[in-house]
Amino acid sequence: MHEHAAQGDWHFFDGGHGSIVLLLHGLGSCGADWAPQIQALLPHHRVIAPDLRGHGASPGAPGPWRMADLANDMLRLLERLAPGGPVHVVGFSLGGMVALELARRAPQRVASLCLINSLPLPAAKPPALLLTYWLRRAMIALFGLETLGRMLGKKLFPLPAQQDLRERFAQRMGAMSQTAYLATLDAIFHWHGPEPSTLAMPVLVLAADGDYTPVELKRRFAAGLPRGRLAVIAGSRHASTLDQPALVNQLLHDFLTTR
Repeated sequence: MHEHAAQGDWHFFDGGHGSIVLLLHGLGSCGADWAPQIQALLPHHRVIAPDLRGHGASPGAPGPWRMADLANDMLRLLERLAPGGPVHVVGFSLGGMVALELARRAPQRVASLCLINSLPLPAAKPPALLLTYWLRRAMIALFGLETLGRMLGKKLFPLPAQQDLRERFAQRMGAMSQTAYLATLDAIFHWHGPEPSTLAMPVLVLAADGDYTPVELKRRFAAGLPRGRLAVIAGSRHASTLDQPALVNQLLHDFLTTR
């Protein structure tokens, strides 16, 4: 078991025994933010939770980046740590996009997908996404990442009892390289996902009722998957892995053990 080891260009957690679960975090986050899920999964699985390039303790290569680069990073890491057979891939937000790109490029390496508050983006970007992209870039240029992290943290974790989550979120973002954040933001913006019908593996779509994108969009995506299912997480915003960890863990456990 290797906790928070470094190998090549990646920093990662690797522990436990059994079928392998690869956990891919969101933008501005890192592998350590999967702590509630790692704790729940370890009794039954080998868990690998890397820091994506430019996040956490993983360095970032010179930009520009594309989603294919992030997915290929993870394929190379799997070849080092778990060569051969397929693994279960769980992705939150950005991590879900990386997971989808990984499944498109190497479906034989993906036993199943769990996408948490994540959708494949269309090739033609809707006006709301264009606005969000340029507003995010403007906020970073004017105020910096930590201030942006504090503003986003208040939306993600609005309850008084969630103060620690708000502060940790802001600290994570503040510690990240602005160049790496923007390179990842660009990778998201220029990506479009695979057609649902091409994803042959079992796919669980977890949709928070208070996420940025409505549940109905995720319901439509799940309906187009050959082996897809949808579960709605009540009382949650975007960061369901942190604001509803017990429910996420139960849904994930059920999916991995009853497929």
